[in-house]
Amino acid sequence: MPSPKNVARSLLRIFFIVLAAVVIGLLLIQHGMIYHPRSYGRTYAVELPKNAVELKYATAQSAQVSFYLPPQGTPHEPERVWVMFGGNGTLALDWSDFLAQLPKSNDGFLLVEYPGYGRCEGTPNPGPIADAAEKALLALAATLHIDPPHLNTKLNIVGHSLGCATALQFAVRHPVQRIVLLAPFTSLRDMARRTVGFPFNYLLLHNYDNRARLAELAALPSPPRVTIIHATDDQVIPCAMGRELAGMFPKMVRFREIADADHDTILHAAHDEIVEAMQP
Repeated sequence: MPSPKNVARSLLRIFFIVLAAVVIGLLLIQHGMIYHPRSYGRTYAVELPKNAVELKYATAQSAQVSFYLPPQGTPHEPERVWVMFGGNGTLALDWSDFLAQLPKSNDGFLLVEYPGYGRCEGTPNPGPIADAAEKALLALAATLHIDPPHLNTKLNIVGHSLGCATALQFAVRHPVQRIVLLAPFTSLRDMARRTVGFPFNYLLLHNYDNRARLAELAALPSPPRVTIIHATDDQVIPCAMGRELAGMFPKMVRFREIADADHDTILHAAHDEIVEAMQP
């Protein structure tokens, strides 16, 4: 019969084997838990608005394609440019229906596609996504025949879900005027804690930190005007996270709660509030 000491050693060995398996498993699958890339397939010709301009460019990873919707379907220089960042399962052209319902204006819209999504090659993660957004902006400046510094004076941002984080990492690099965040998380590590618990959330490799990015913006001499809109029934990212972010920066951020809406319906349910936040 094994001695108690040998039994304890065997149990400890099994514990560390199981722990190592969990750690390795989380490291291997976390990318698939964060990003859900998909392509357009045969729907591309239908989803592409007639006035959309394809912006083709290359990043360090590979070839990319994002889109630009000019003001009222015309190619003239926009008064403002809204850079749109979607969620982890969203394609750039998924913004089309929402944008079609906005009041007519002289604003243009840059729809950023993430690497690995839509018609883009590569793999999404914070670095390549940031690079793709920068290259998309340069491609837009070339298309509009204006200097990038001049284009920078026109920038505003809308982000949804994960797109709030990719939007904010873009915002700290540019003098944006307004930012509209729909259902932002505080940090991806906080979200990981909700999913896998402590201390496994510290295995996260892609920690988008919206607290830190908003703090960078709040420290600017002229911070942008930020509106956070969150649905009270959001089952993916708790409304409390959006409320916490707004409470940390009350001078810069305005917070709006939308009742009887959730993570997926907020674009429709908060249409009027989003339009108000986007007004000059």
